[in-house]
Amino acid sequence: MGTLRAWLAALLASAVALPLGAAVGGCGNRDEGAYFGATERVGKAETSFYINGAAEPEYLDPGKSNDTASGALINQMFEGLTTPAAGDLHPAQGVASRYEKSDDNRIFRFHLRPEARWSDGKPVTAHDFAYAWKRALRPATASVAATNLHVLKNGELFNTGTLKATREEVRVRERPGQEAAVVATLPKGSFVVVVEAAPAQGPSERWVKIAALPSLPTYTPGQQPSAPAAPAAPAAPAASAAPAASAAPRPLGFVPEALLVEDDAAVGVRAGSDAVLEVELERPTPYFPELTSVATFLPVRRDVVEPFEKRGEPELWFRPENIVVNGPYVLDTWKFRYEITLRKNPHYWDRERLKIDHVTWMCVEQAHTVMNLYKVGDLDYLGDSTSPPSEYLDSLSGMKDFRRSRVMMTYWYEFNVRKPPVNDVRVRRALNMAVDKQQIIDKILRGDQLVATHYVPDYTGSGYAEQAEEDRARGVDAFAAADLQFDPARARALLTEAGYPVEKDGEGYKARGFPALELLYNTHEGHKQIAIAAQDMLKRHLGVTISLRNEEWKVMLKNVRDGHYQMVRFGWNGEYNHPHTWLGTFLSNSPQNRTGWSDPEFDELIRVAAATSDVGESIRLYRKAEARMLEGMPKMPVYFGTRSTLVKPWVKGFLPNARGLQLMRWLWVDPEWRAHPEQNEVAAPALDFAAPGRLLPGVEAPP
Repeated sequence: MGTLRAWLAALLASAVALPLGAAVGGCGNRDEGAYFGATERVGKAETSFYINGAAEPEYLDPGKSNDTASGALINQMFEGLTTPAAGDLHPAQGVASRYEKSDDNRIFRFHLRPEARWSDGKPVTAHDFAYAWKRALRPATASVAATNLHVLKNGELFNTGTLKATREEVRVRERPGQEAAVVATLPKGSFVVVVEAAPAQGPSERWVKIAALPSLPTYTPGQQPSAPAAPAAPAAPAASAAPAASAAPRPLGFVPEALLVEDDAAVGVRAGSDAVLEVELERPTPYFPELTSVATFLPVRRDVVEPFEKRGEPELWFRPENIVVNGPYVLDTWKFRYEITLRKNPHYWDRERLKIDHVTWMCVEQAHTVMNLYKVGDLDYLGDSTSPPSEYLDSLSGMKDFRRSRVMMTYWYEFNVRKPPVNDVRVRRALNMAVDKQQIIDKILRGDQLVATHYVPDYTGSGYAEQAEEDRARGVDAFAAADLQFDPARARALLTEAGYPVEKDGEGYKARGFPALELLYNTHEGHKQIAIAAQDMLKRHLGVTISLRNEEWKVMLKNVRDGHYQMVRFGWNGEYNHPHTWLGTFLSNSPQNRTGWSDPEFDELIRVAAATSDVGESIRLYRKAEARMLEGMPKMPVYFGTRSTLVKPWVKGFLPNARGLQLMRWLWVDPEWRAHPEQNEVAAPALDFAAPGRLLPGVEAPP
């Protein structure tokens, strides 16, 4: 019945939008005016739930997913070592029931619960996590989200393809060519870093320059990291499996490329046993337990994934008939561009506490259609990725089923700095100053968003919010600079300086010689309205004419990856409460940096900030890097987000949070909601960790 009604509602929406305050006939609505639409749940089981996911997901592969639509579903189907707790999202027990860590937050050991099972009944093991993390880092996987795993020791080197091992005993020579002098001999299995390729020595022989691994503290299970004693390649986390490389001097020299192979044994994660996962990080990372609930850190099974990869069909393993998951819900059906259904995982370790057995996940991108589906009662919740159209917000604000919260999200326009005219930083900065972001918030969004003059929301945790407040109080806030504010006159002067003289043209302006500029955005009424407003502002304030191009989400993602754009609408939802989740997307080697912008000084500032153990100093360096990035303006920040949504009064366990995330394990349907309207306990609240144990020097942690 729900499917039929959904189709009828969609057809109705395409013809005429229901009046905002209209009651829904035939529903027996005794709360007309207090709620938006139906307050009677008709024809649906109490253990079912109906939600909109908006765009069609691109990948349901945790290791490759990097979009909101995919991530929202993956969060329901897979579970990490930790899981976010309802409300404040602190890391709570997931597959891991306890963990230990070193005092410097660089070594972690997680203990997996023995009752954790995959949806086919097989145990979830530490080997599954180690495989999944290394697979995502593997260069051949081409995961744009792999940078999340660069926090692992040697993770970045492996991901970029520069970490290699010798396939046999290798003689290192002072220059390319077999006639050159031997400067070192490396045993089979030695780890090296490829520094650069040398000129070809023949049709089939290619040489590369190599160096030893960086001399970082090394880890022996049960011990604190030891201080480096010599400039030698460190052992891998798995002492028994790590090939010896400690005798190799630095720098080394040249070897034939054919004698080197890809080997992930030096990446800082290993299964100590089926039930113990040992992790070594590149640098101290106190927020690492929070990271382990991010999609890229979720487990996948080798025996499920690799048969499809070997057949050249890597996207078939996550089809309903093939997928194996370890989270609360299993993918049941997938009707492309219509709906996805989930069913409760019969082998999930906490299944007895789940109150929702079946989930219908609609894929409707048109916001007005979604509003009608909700109004007639075909949706219980608008979904994590859908907000009411802005024209609804004033009327909705007083209704009992309306929710609004501030979220860790920045909305921005990305520039392809390789394409004129936005290859000139002066043009990018002029465009930024000519867009009245406050007017966009007041006239279009109307959701209490904040103007963004930079990239990281001012209320971000890990010390960022406190540092932002301190900088403002001292009058040294770099993000309050005049050239980051709305200033059309200053924008016109800068565009003129860039070689496009802005002249009066009747009532407005004209930028002489300014070439064609196109703004790309994905299908969504809100994105369209903002794009039209930006188009109008740039015309009025700068005399610049831009065209608009609209594409479906998956099509737009491909075109952006292929570089077929000049300016595109994107944004970033913070995956964890630290500035690195935003700023890491600007690094030169990040697959998430689609702009073509690269700055060695910025990269170095981020590297140092991430490696600085003093939290205050680390955050100051992150903000300095952010200021450096604004000088290049590869992305135009527009606003810091809020999440406005509608949720039916019978939905319980719904707690707004900073990620705008709702896990189905938290939610349940209360048919007697009128009898106790204030009741809102979570269905299956996550279990908190005990205080982590301590890994001490020379002392093995208890099994």
